Amino acid sequence: MAYIGTAPTDGQYTILDDIASSFNGSTTTFNLSSGGVAVVPQSDANALISISGVVQYTSAYAISGSTITFSSAPLSTDTFSGRVLGNSKDLGVPTDGTVSSSSLSSTFFMTNGQTFNNISLASGDNGMAVGSITVSGTLTIPSGSTFVVLWVK
Repeated sequence: MAYIGTAPTDGQYTILDDIASSFNGSTTTFNLSSGGVAVVPQSDANALISISGVVQYTSAYAISGSTITFSSAPLSTDTFSGRVLGNSKDLGVPTDGTVSSSSLSSTFFMTNGQTFNNISLASGDNGMAVGSITVSGTLTIPSGSTFVVLWVK
């Protein structure tokens, strides 16, 4: 698929070029790039910025396009390190009643108002029962596994 503008960088972590050589104690605005190519983070929160080894809160800078503006000018003796984290995606919320047990992983099971003779999960498996259940026998939940019973009165 073609893109207008910068292609998505989902999951990609990008090391930013060092901009410390431009620090002079008065300039607050700098261009972000990686390998000389402009980098456009999805948001301020998608960047991990460090000045002289101190990670900066997003209140210390703002990013617009491929330009970062610091709230205070870095000193000429400061160092810079920056990473752009992969973009997040808003997957939205499924419409009520549209997610069935077949949409869940094969190691996840779900039921409502059932009687079980035994329930045994394999290590690392997760399970959930919704509604009232009866377990006649043993319920085995090994370390690293989770079994949740959700009962609404």
